[in-house]
Amino acid sequence: MTVLVIDTDPGLDDAHALAMAVTPSAARPGPPVAAVCTVAGNVGIDTVTANARWLLGAYGERATGIPVHRGAAGPITGPRALATEIHGSDGLGELPRWTVPELPEQETPAALALIETARRHPGETTLVTLGPLTNLALALRLEPRLPRLLDRVVVMGGAIHGRGNLTLNAEFNIGADPAAADLVFATFPRLTLVSWETTLAHSFTEDELLGFFAGERQPAQVLRRVVENRFLTDPGYAARPTYPRADPLAMAVALDPTVVTHAEHHGVRVGYGPGGLDHGLTVVDWQDARADRPHAEIVLTADRDRLLELLTI
Repeated sequence: MTVLVIDTDPGLDDAHALAMAVTPSAARPGPPVAAVCTVAGNVGIDTVTANARWLLGAYGERATGIPVHRGAAGPITGPRALATEIHGSDGLGELPRWTVPELPEQETPAALALIETARRHPGETTLVTLGPLTNLALALRLEPRLPRLLDRVVVMGGAIHGRGNLTLNAEFNIGADPAAADLVFATFPRLTLVSWETTLAHSFTEDELLGFFAGERQPAQVLRRVVENRFLTDPGYAARPTYPRADPLAMAVALDPTVVTHAEHHGVRVGYGPGGLDHGLTVVDWQDARADRPHAEIVLTADRDRLLELLTI
């Protein structure tokens, strides 16, 4: 049976992506979620782990049985990056919390949980990564057979044309742990990359954004409060003409690969050197000049109507 593992650093858009995965519908069928793994990224590991537990509790009965595994507290090497200026110190835009069922944190670390799940479901596990790739790189070092055990890896990350959101040319998830990212791109043969530029090309209007959470299902009500709070506390966000949804876009591709309408397959490399312009730089071998690593599926366009269905909670 196919299962899904979500590696995440919640995170405002992570919250939307999690809800997509844990609340299947007729328009959005999906495999059961075997585990949620956390990784330091948007905010620190204590906060993202607490956020994952709180969100799943808030989403209701379908989500409260999903195990949450704490992951890496920082990159394999180099400085830590945070995105508190976007996600707030609490990772959810300083959201006023309410009491929800308390989900326990599992004792097994995230990297080991990923390995154990892949071993239980060889060839049937899809991993979607919504944060830095530290946990996946650590798991690979512990279990070199992981690329054969996993069916698919869907990565939200990378600035394939050099339009960064962490630095001038580095996207946050890749730039937060570029050594881990380069190891992953060098190793996994069935990897799909959803880049920052592809995210920007598939942004949504305010009406579309609010429409994703207009229903009465419990996760929709939670996300409605998250977005309303952000509009109230971040005037710059409220004034945007359109809204990118990076992690939900990656989740859509993970849940329904047919949503992709155009992709190219090329090798991907990542530079790392703290303080330099190449730190976190995602380099696509568009000309296939080198044949020393597997080709990633690089998503360029997706079916917009189907995206509207997949992102609606």
